[in-house]
Amino acid sequence: MVQPAIEGARNVITCAAEAGVRRVVFTSSVGAMTMDPKRSEDVVVDESCWSDLDFCKKTKNWYCYGKAVVEQAAWELAGELGVDLVVVSPVLTLGPLLRETVNASVAHVLKYLNGSAKTYANTVQAHVHVRDVADAHILVFEDPCRYLCVESVLHCEDLIRILAKLFPQYAVPTRQAIQPPHSP
Repeated sequence: MVQPAIEGARNVITCAAEAGVRRVVFTSSVGAMTMDPKRSEDVVVDESCWSDLDFCKKTKNWYCYGKAVVEQAAWELAGELGVDLVVVSPVLTLGPLLRETVNASVAHVLKYLNGSAKTYANTVQAHVHVRDVADAHILVFEDPCRYLCVESVLHCEDLIRILAKLFPQYAVPTRQAIQPPHSP
């Protein structure tokens, strides 16, 4: 999956350069930023962060690995061809789908509705609406850099409450997953 995504990004940036387009807005993901076990919990993940590729491979987190590799390839090629790159990196994106297949963001929520998740984690998750992501692509066009696209952060328990209220016909999890104790 990674190689076709890299080739797709390369094709778009190359075609843009050949057509004289000076700036390309590229959609990446927070997944290209967040997977780094060496990053202290005190560090706020922002546009300067990158996922640790070795850690992604070790944990078989191919989504985050792919997003980071593809974005890095896009930055490299854009620099070589003199194309300004603007990157929008949304978090868990919710809202109407453009196609009938389930994407990674919807799969994250769907597991609480279809019974595959019996518990929920004691953690927070950042969310954004798909229409806000679309608007972000227009708003950031003027300044070539990386943008993290976030609307709100919810604790998983709050998400569960919202889902239970919106979809009472589904048996959403009612208990938090037991966390293993931290070793000193």
